[in-house]
Amino acid sequence: MVSEAFGGAADASATSSYRLAGGTLTPVSTSVPTTETAACWAKVTRNGRYAYVTNAGSGTVSGYSVGSDGSLTLLDADGVTGAIGAGSSPIDAAVTANNYLYVLTAAAHAIYAFEVGADGSLSPVSGASGLPAGAVGLMVR
Repeated sequence: MVSEAFGGAADASATSSYRLAGGTLTPVSTSVPTTETAACWAKVTRNGRYAYVTNAGSGTVSGYSVGSDGSLTLLDADGVTGAIGAGSSPIDAAVTANNYLYVLTAAAHAIYAFEVGADGSLSPVSGASGLPAGAVGLMVR
């Protein structure tokens, strides 16, 4: 999976998927729109069924269903599977083995958390706030 920010153009981001075989990348899904701004960090659930990209310019997370062939289908027509908030600037994300998505925000200096539903939906759960302004990376176990 590759996120496509298109220079931060408003509502123009997309996500693509590729297959790697014998050192050659073959497109599977090309530029599936998020309808959001500045798609950046892409994460896939451990079972490979869902993928998420953070949209730094929109303060949202866009979710995709991942087909058995690697094809991508947007989960929500408006591109918003998880809302964090305007100006929050989500800059990193991680998925846990027990299906939680954590999103680090630069402007809010917080970690937002979502439970990943069986259908790929995101339900907000308690996160953490008060991170130092320089926090830029996120890892989970």
